[in-house]
Amino acid sequence: MNSIPQQSRTIFLILLFLLFGNLNVKSQGFLKADGTQIKDENGNEIIFRGIGLGGWMLQEGYMLGTGGPQHELEARIEELVGAEKKEEFYDAWLANHMRKIDVDSMAAWGYNLIRLPMHYKLFTPPIEEEPIEGEITWREKGFAMTDSLLSWCKANNMYLILDLHAAPGGQGKNADISDYDDTKPSLWESEANQEKAIALWRKLADRYKDEPNIAGYDLINEPNWGFQDINNDPNGCAESQNTLLWNLQKDITEAIREVDQNHFVVIEGNCWGNNYSGLPTLWDDNLVISYHKYWNGNDQGAIQGMLDMRNERNVPIWLGETGENSNTWFTNAITLFEQNNMGWCWWPLKKLGSNNPLEIKRNDQYQAILDYWNNGAEKPSEADAYAGLMQLAEDLKLENNIYHKDVVDAKIRQPHTDATKPFVAHSIIPEDENIIYAVNYDLGKNGFAYFDNVASNTSGSAGGTTWNNGYAYRNDGVDIEACEDELSNGFNVGWIEQGEWLLFTVQVEEAGNYDLNLRTASTNANGRLIVQVDGIQATESIELPNTGDFQAWQTTTVSDVVLKQGTNRIKLYFETGDFNINYFSFTGPSASVAQPKILNKEGTHQKKNIKLLFNQTFEAIPDTHGFSVTRNGEAVAISAVSLAEDTLQLINVQLEESLDYYDEVLISYNGTEIMTQSGVALEAFSDEPVNIVLAGGIIPHEIPGRIQAEDFVLNNGFSLEDAEDNGGGSNLSYIDNGDYVEYMVNVTDSSNYEVNYRVASESSGGSLSLKYFNEVGTAIAISQVSFEATGGWQTWKTAKGSGAFLDKGIYTFRLTATSSLFNLNWFELKKVADVNPTSTKKRIVNEEVNIYPNPGKNHFNIDFGSSFSPDKLVIYSLGGEIIQEMEISRSRNQMLVEHNLQSGMYFVMLFNKTSQAIKKIVIL
Repeated sequence: MNSIPQQSRTIFLILLFLLFGNLNVKSQGFLKADGTQIKDENGNEIIFRGIGLGGWMLQEGYMLGTGGPQHELEARIEELVGAEKKEEFYDAWLANHMRKIDVDSMAAWGYNLIRLPMHYKLFTPPIEEEPIEGEITWREKGFAMTDSLLSWCKANNMYLILDLHAAPGGQGKNADISDYDDTKPSLWESEANQEKAIALWRKLADRYKDEPNIAGYDLINEPNWGFQDINNDPNGCAESQNTLLWNLQKDITEAIREVDQNHFVVIEGNCWGNNYSGLPTLWDDNLVISYHKYWNGNDQGAIQGMLDMRNERNVPIWLGETGENSNTWFTNAITLFEQNNMGWCWWPLKKLGSNNPLEIKRNDQYQAILDYWNNGAEKPSEADAYAGLMQLAEDLKLENNIYHKDVVDAKIRQPHTDATKPFVAHSIIPEDENIIYAVNYDLGKNGFAYFDNVASNTSGSAGGTTWNNGYAYRNDGVDIEACEDELSNGFNVGWIEQGEWLLFTVQVEEAGNYDLNLRTASTNANGRLIVQVDGIQATESIELPNTGDFQAWQTTTVSDVVLKQGTNRIKLYFETGDFNINYFSFTGPSASVAQPKILNKEGTHQKKNIKLLFNQTFEAIPDTHGFSVTRNGEAVAISAVSLAEDTLQLINVQLEESLDYYDEVLISYNGTEIMTQSGVALEAFSDEPVNIVLAGGIIPHEIPGRIQAEDFVLNNGFSLEDAEDNGGGSNLSYIDNGDYVEYMVNVTDSSNYEVNYRVASESSGGSLSLKYFNEVGTAIAISQVSFEATGGWQTWKTAKGSGAFLDKGIYTFRLTATSSLFNLNWFELKKVADVNPTSTKKRIVNEEVNIYPNPGKNHFNIDFGSSFSPDKLVIYSLGGEIIQEMEISRSRNQMLVEHNLQSGMYFVMLFNKTSQAIKKIVIL
């Protein structure tokens, strides 16, 4: 991976952050557990926004690119450079990894807590190395490091939680986490190791008992041990009692309370902090429960179990460790935590890799060590290995780290706003080249600053889903890789897929028409993109060239892109994918002599307006505008034509009549007086088709068809979670009686429809109703379904509901839960036989029939033209049931129908052997 350019060095950015002050709350005495909250001395609830210092006192192999526990890494290093140089490396590592500048920076970014993962060996030797067996001696190194860290926290009004990350002997089979050595007795297999752990906590508590900036003591990090069945359940996830774990944490708590009554104690469950089976009555009134969360969904269900424990036990719950995912996952997780008044702590501050605030660079000589260890490459010399290790230790210093402001922004700012902000300052200055690198899109959430189809890993495992295929530069869903173009900032956007996009906030010094230059590479000529400015299309679809390779770069230039003076929000929308983009630039502005191009012709369903968008700006529109419009072959009167005040390339054509989604609308221009601001006359054009859309640009779901449950336009009460059904995606979850979602649909054929629902329920089953709204806003029933339990929240079955007749048209569907506790993945409407089996052979003559009054009460009249002589009338319910039928005299062209129909909607069918008409009626 290429390194970040010199100008983005961290130290400069840190100084900028410091200018803004920090967001931390001044420490107010000792923190206490008070019911379900953590409060300060003044009774204020404290929500932790923390970060863990993984890799400092304890090295987990993955953070250094090696894998394995620290004792194995130490042995490998000693094999390369010898014992003395190994110790030099570790002294430099401990000195450089964490300094006051790191804490100052964390405070400036907005964190208010640090969690210190401690390796017991810095405080006391292993039991095998004690000078006198059975006695406990102390090492000053760890205490001195903790003292320094505490002083830096106090200087920044930050809290510190002490975390025993590597307990004596190791607390889990997952050896990397705790430096467990399976050739020696673990914490759980050795009374001496347990006594050492208890003594260490008593020593720490005695030393820090009067320090209010110490928030509390996290007794044992991520225990993972199969007490009942170590062979089949090595990490303790199936444990039902966890007796030894609870007893040891009780003993540690008692030892702490012998010397310290001030600080709260944090306990963790088995199975990496998540199995709380067998937890007895809480043994201390100043206790906090912690759990850890990785790689799963961020819906309410993901934390509901801990929320239930919080309420049932009346104890604070703290998310003590999470991270190692994408920015989208970070933002969604923190939003979830803070909406539920739950503090959090991220993992880690720095390591090799880009999904943390600070990235440690890999020097070439250290990479050679990794290649030797991991890939069987040639063994480096002692001198080269030593140089690589010492350079790695030097690069631990914050000023030598790569600062990932996108990661910090995702955790501190984005959970509280949908607003975007520039990643770097972009300015368009006349006559300059004005290069904007694609990887420098705005900071913000997926769907606001960018859109990528895969933006996080919720697979349940560390390597389950790749969100940034290049794992470079930024930690969003955007796929970024090293760039080989002759001009670049080191990176380009790749793996582009259809429908993805990037947003850039750009300052423009002078308004006008600019040339746009796009620098792309591809192995095909299928790539296309559209540029939008402030939500308005600014270019036609731009076809991108086949350059022969994804790192063979060419420039495509497009003229007459309108930019206004001041802030412009420029979006690159990728109509198709399979190309790379390095940068785009603007040159100009210049007066255009080209004929204006129409970029978009659009009307809105049930509105009286057509918008014509051009690629150039116009002078005021004259009264003799020259436009004409037809709808379905008939002329439509125009009431006014005007220029949009804030978008001078947008002409509004106001009509006397409203348009419909199904209308064929054509617009023509035969005038000569409309002029661009560059003095070019708009040329005449004829019968240009107008696209009719729904309000808000909504694209309706087509019926017949399947609707994914998460593709709603309105959600009232449902939660979303990742679906494990075929096809993946999301499903609606945590469904309560009365929750509803709405969808815009386009029924393309008048027909009977059957309705199927994809559902899952662990034990209770469920029920749903589907309705639509008619022209006057009345909800009309379409379908109902009830179903039994499926045996699991992700055990999916298809339930068939009742069906109905639907007429062609645009509708709002409302899907309502009529019971609780089930999940929904999708529902579908399938076309079935028409209500009259022979109707598919008949001529449809709906326009020849008029029913009135409609709505009506106990009767209605029917008029039908002389060319249509029905011989039978049938009234159907929405479900297709025959309610009433009668014969009709063929000599009649008008009739009165009296009835006892209940309030609601019905269908009236009139037919003979060759023709039929179907009309809707509403009974009041």
